[in-house]
Parts: sequence; structure tokens; C-alpha cells
Amino acid sequence: MKLFAKAPLALAVVMAASVNAETADTVPTEDEVVLNQVVVVGDNFEGRTTSVGRMDVEITETPYSVSVITQDFFTATGVKTIQDALQYSAGVNGASFGIDSRTDSSTIRAVRPILYLDGMRKSVGNYNNTRQNPFTLERLEILKGPSSVSYGQSGTGGIVNMVSKRPQAEFGGEVWAQVGTFDRKQLAVDVTGPIDADGQFLYRLVALKRDSESQTDYVDDDSMILMPSLTWAPSAQTSMTLMMNKQKDQTGSSTQFLPLAGTVLPNPNGDIDQSLFVSEPDFDRFDSEQTAYTLSFDHIFNEVFSLSANYRDSQSDVKYDSMWPVVFPQSFQPLFYPGSDVHRFEADGRTANRTARASKLSADAKTLDVRLNADFRTGSLEHRVVFGLDAQDITTDNNYSEINTAQVIAFNPGAAVDLSLDLYNPQYGQLSAEGLAALDALRPANRPSSTLEQQGVYLMDQIRYENWIVSAGLRHDHVKNSTQGESDSDKDSEMTHQLGVMHQFNNGLSPYVSYAESFEPIAGTDDAGKRYKPATGQQVEAGVKYQPAGTKLLITAAYYEIDEKNRLTTDPNNVLSQIQVESEIDGYELEVQGTLGQFDFIAGYTKLDATRKPEDGGSSTKLEAVPEEQASAWVTHRFANQLTGFRVGLGARYVGTTYDGSDNRELETDSFTLYDAMLGYELKNWFFSLNGRNITNKEHLNSCLARGDCFAGEERTVSADVRYKF
Repeated sequence: MKLFAKAPLALAVVMAASVNAETADTVPTEDEVVLNQVVVVGDNFEGRTTSVGRMDVEITETPYSVSVITQDFFTATGVKTIQDALQYSAGVNGASFGIDSRTDSSTIRAVRPILYLDGMRKSVGNYNNTRQNPFTLERLEILKGPSSVSYGQSGTGGIVNMVSKRPQAEFGGEVWAQVGTFDRKQLAVDVTGPIDADGQFLYRLVALKRDSESQTDYVDDDSMILMPSLTWAPSAQTSMTLMMNKQKDQTGSSTQFLPLAGTVLPNPNGDIDQSLFVSEPDFDRFDSEQTAYTLSFDHIFNEVFSLSANYRDSQSDVKYDSMWPVVFPQSFQPLFYPGSDVHRFEADGRTANRTARASKLSADAKTLDVRLNADFRTGSLEHRVVFGLDAQDITTDNNYSEINTAQVIAFNPGAAVDLSLDLYNPQYGQLSAEGLAALDALRPANRPSSTLEQQGVYLMDQIRYENWIVSAGLRHDHVKNSTQGESDSDKDSEMTHQLGVMHQFNNGLSPYVSYAESFEPIAGTDDAGKRYKPATGQQVEAGVKYQPAGTKLLITAAYYEIDEKNRLTTDPNNVLSQIQVESEIDGYELEVQGTLGQFDFIAGYTKLDATRKPEDGGSSTKLEAVPEEQASAWVTHRFANQLTGFRVGLGARYVGTTYDGSDNRELETDSFTLYDAMLGYELKNWFFSLNGRNITNKEHLNSCLARGDCFAGEERTVSADVRYKF
């Protein structure tokens, strides 16, 4: 797209014009207008958000459900990944598929969210990018429910917007050293401040190096991050920031796709060790590398108008080689190779065949967002208007080759390839000569790349009249999905809407109702070669927010009903395929977050019913890997008097029963409760802490799927941390 080739130059021209324009009479002085600042209230409660309509608003003035998690909360709870950080938020299942070194697998209101970074899409495709490290972020903004008006392509359940650390006007920072379970060793630094005496130039450097193993045998978890940024602020009205993010992770697949028998179902040989590694140590890897450049510009023209623009160019590459057991349920056997036992345990109930895949994946993403903000009055109405356009140009490659014993036996009965493994007494490096030759020949095949091009125009107006707030928005998106070498392409366009109404009582109580829509194009084709239709959805929500006057406390409650069309899910009649279905999701959420005296806390409760609509007179089916009920609470107590400096934190996470999504079994995965804890001591600039997650070492499965595999949950992990802040 020519737009992206000229985007950085266009931003520079706009900035130069804006700086020159400051000599005009219409530009206010520094005492009159300054750039918006985000204010943190308390240790773990964020009073403002930029997620809704891409405008800086109070959470209590937003007729939509929003949760914000700050860096202080990351520290208190020992967060290591984004999915860790999400596990104390109402309506969010932070680890749908257990421990996973490859990606952050979560759901919001039963739908997998798209991840955004600084308002621009971060997650694209599958397994072709690095994971964002929480240490690089100021906070997470969780917008629950459809958000296509603000962000274009968005799932019906919501989005997660990750907000990067940026240069600050005052010198400061921290050095962080950590050691922990699985021989974890990590060192990180974050330093920021002015470069010149006038404070026009600001810098920030975030860096991290980790050397670690993981709970899965033979799988490492190493990472290196370098994130420098530079801000030029020639005046209080103008600011430009350039940020680079260089990240390199070296790990494997901690997700082992363990079979049903021996995990959620009985096996005469007993339970399978959840730390089991089913691949080959010299073969397995998930090595990812990313280089991203972000350019941001903000300018205030006068008391009414301001402009914000963001552009990011990101390139990522992943080498993904792994093996997993091919152990689909016996009921599916005739669908694949009639009369063959290769898709199940062998007669001993302990030996399974394996599939081996070698992949090279990449994503080249260019994203742009430009918006004009206007704050003004028309009579007795106060308006906060955002008019913007955004665009994406994303090309992904998924080159892979795959082999398993089943394929060889089915198409070449005389072959002697053996990729089997005893899951109760694994012996690695024992492949037959034919098996080794097959792995040696396994090279990622070049497959056509896919390109997604999207342009969107959006308009939002938040109107205040006395104690009434009305938030309305509409957006038009045009999307083109194309495949290399194909003459035709998918072109979709959609108009989405949202409307919310809130009334703020003088006692801090703010009830609201809202309606929102979602639109998410899906790349790829079904088994018949027919391209998937875009997923769409609508949500109606009613809720209340309560912030007692003079407190750093926010209490929210919401009830919602979601209708979702063209949801992509596993075909219950053929687990190797995916189909599109309609679903109904309804539920309610309660959340309390903030600071009260010497206590910082967050607590949430979620109850939902998520079902796939029946077809041809059949019965409805529970959506896979979605817990019916969740509850969580974390409390940090900061001691005073003789114990000043000490902190103690305790947390509990309950995740209810999940289902495998099949029509004929609805296999259940049991509920579980996990406990977390923290002991800390602050002495001047030093903070020492001991963090533990799942401190009782509760063995659990996060979910099991109809295709026949289960996902192990996190074991007990303990880390000792030393932070020096300056």
C-alpha cells in the first residue's frame, strides 16, 4: 500500500507544520494548555483509560466495561507473562490452554481477544510473533465486549490494549534481578529522563535478559529485549516519540497436547506426568525474533483541537519445530483411516504415535492510526469528539512440512517409519533409521503468503449533559484478504455501531446501558475450498459503576448478552477441520479494584453461559475451553509502625468446569482453585520480594478439547526478586 510507504514522511511533515503553526495567535501559551497526562490512582487502580474510542477518559465516565492493570500489580503478583496478568480480571480466562511458551492464550467473555499495542494491532495470525513482555509496559487496558468502532477488526468478547513505557521528563528508573523455579535467572533495567537542560529531548531504555528452563522437560524459556525510545517535545503542545523494540526469544513448545486417557480420562497405566515432553530434545524449538519501529506524534492546536498519529513497522520471524502425540478419540477413528489403530494408543495403553512438523513463520505488519480530537460545547452540551482513520497492511507466511506414522502407513504400507513414544517411560533419541531420515528430510515447504489490507474511518462523540453521558460511535471498514499466486481475493466491508448511555448520581453511583458490534475478517478456506466469512457479533450490556467520593476504589457490575455469527471452531464430526457456527453468550461480572487504607486489592466474579447454537434441530453445545464460573481475589497489605516497609500479598483463583465442545460427549474438565502469595520488604530505594504462584502445587488441567488433547496447568513457581529504584 502506497499509504504506508509515505506514512513516516507524512508524520514528519505534519509535525513540522504543527511546530511552525505555534507562532500563530490561535495557539495557547504553555500555561493554558499542556499535553494530556495519564494519572495513576493508587498502587493498582488506573483512574483513566485510552481504550474506549481512543480518547483519554475516566473509567467512571465510560458506559462500557473496562479493567486496567498497572505495572505495580505486575510486581505484587509476580506476573511473568501477559496471560498471568489477566488472571485476576472479571470476565477474563487468562490461561485457556494452560502453560504455553509460544503465545498468550486467553478469552474475554468466551472469545479470544486480539492484542493491541499502543492502540495498534499486535497479534496477527498464529505463532508468528514474539510475546510482549509485561516489563516493557506501563499497564494493560482490557475493553470487554465488541470494540470494532474503536479498533476495526475485533472479536466480540473484547480486546487487550497494551500501553508501552515511554520517556519521562524526570530522571528515574529501576534495576531488577530475579531468580526462581526451573533455574530461572533474569536481569532487567529501565531508565528514563531528560537529555538536555531544557527538557526538549527525553529518553528511555528498557532492556531484559533471561536464561531459564520451564516446567516442561527439555523446554527452555530464554529471552533478550532491547527497547530504546526518544521523545522530542519542542513545546508543551507538541511531542514526537520514536521507539524501537528488538526482541529475541529461544524456547520450545511447553504445550504438549497430552492425550485424554491418562489425564482427564482413566488409563490402566495411571496418570501421565504433566511435565512430560513428547517431542525430541534435538529437534524441538520455538525461536522467535522481532524488530519493530513505532513513531508517535501529538499536537494541541488550541483549546478545542488536538491531533494524534501513530505508525508502526514490525517484522517477526519464527522457527517452530515440534512433535506431539496423535491420539484422537476412538470415536473419531473411522473418519481418518478405517481399520487403522495409528490414531490411538497402541495395545499397551502407553505408547503413542507422534506427528512431527517443521515450520518457518513470519509476519510483516505495518499499521497506522491518525485521529483528530475536539473538545467543545454546543449550548448546554459538552462534546468530546474523535474522528480518525487507521490502516493495516499485514503479510504472513506459514511454511511447514509435516509427517507422522499414520500418513506413512496409510499411503505406503511397506514403510518402516516409527515415530512412536512410550508416554510413561519416554526414551528419546530412539527413532528408527527411517524415522531419523524422515526428520532429516523434513524441511518447511514454501507455501503462498497471505496479505490482509484494511482501511477504516471512525467517528465517536462522548456527550455530557449535566449528569448524563451519551457515548455514540460509528465506523466503516474495508478489508481485502489475498493469497499469493491467486488472482481473486476476499473483499469485505462493514459498518459497525455502538451506543452507550450513563447517568452519574451525586453519590458516586453510575448505572449505564450500551450496545456494540464487532467485525473480524477470517483468513483461510474450509475443506471445500470456500473462504471463511467474517465473524460478526452484537452485544447488549447493562451495568453500574460505583466510586465512593474521596476514595481510590471502583466497584463495577455488568450483565451482557452476545450474539455471535461465523465463529470459527473445531468441526465435531472431523477434528482436523474447522467450521463456522453461531453462538450465544450471556453472563454477568462483578469486580472491585482499588486502595483502601493500607490494603490494595482486586477481586472479581464471573458467571456465563456460552453455547453453540444448534443446527438442523439438534441441541445446543457448550463452547470449548470456556469455564462456566470464575472467581478471584488478590489483597496486598502494607504494614505501618514498627513493621513499616513490609508487605504481604495473598491471592486465590477459582476456574470452573470447562467442556470439550463435542456434540456427543461434552467431556468435562474439572474445576480448580489456585493460591498465590507475596512477601516483600521496602527499604529506601530497595524492594525485596518473594513471590509464589500455585503455592500448594495443585495439579490441574486448564481444558481438554474434542480432538482428544488436554492442556496442563502451571505448577508451583517461586521467584526471589531484588529491585533498586532511583
